[in-house]
Amino acid sequence: MIRMLLAHPSRLICDSLRAALDNVADVYVVGCATTTEELYFLVPHANVLLLGTELEDTTALDLLDELRLTHPQTKVLILGVDECPHTIIRYVESGAAGYILQNESVEEVAQKLQAAHQEEAIISPAIAAALMSRLTHLANLEMPLAFARARGAQLEELTGREEEVLELITAGCTNQEIAEKLVIECGTVKNHVHNILRKLEVKSRHEAASLFQIEAEQQLALAVAN
Repeated sequence: MIRMLLAHPSRLICDSLRAALDNVADVYVVGCATTTEELYFLVPHANVLLLGTELEDTTALDLLDELRLTHPQTKVLILGVDECPHTIIRYVESGAAGYILQNESVEEVAQKLQAAHQEEAIISPAIAAALMSRLTHLANLEMPLAFARARGAQLEELTGREEEVLELITAGCTNQEIAEKLVIECGTVKNHVHNILRKLEVKSRHEAASLFQIEAEQQLALAVAN
């Protein structure tokens, strides 16, 4: 049984989709979330999440980063995207199990829900080709020493508090957990995360954490060598 959660800032879209999908066999809609608070309250009851590109002041990319850590078994489909390979690949790299285009029918949505639930994917030939190209690029990617040094310099631009936040992000903490550990407001944590991503010139928390880990490994290797 697919236990699906709808998350979109428009209550009208949520209610319309719920009414349409309630009639689909093997699909049970556990609820509709129009805020992040509602999302995190309802997501433990779902195994598939249909997520809009934004929710309140948070993007789907940021939500994917947190959900991958807090609810790794939940399959996430991004709702209402254009068929732009670059955009879709960013969602996939952040943990999305698939996507729903703006002009797709209820039948096509149901097919993609079933595919995600079965750990499969339905994608167009154009997106498949773009994904293969991206995988080939990553397989051949090497980080030059100058690039690594540049990343190290960017990390040095972080404030002490931003370093603390980045270290907790790397440890897998959510914004709320970071706020509790550092005894600050969750909104303040979001501001720090925004500044970290801007200074490091990355798109997601996952990328920032990867850079932090690479730098830590390099420093450890230097310490051992000396």
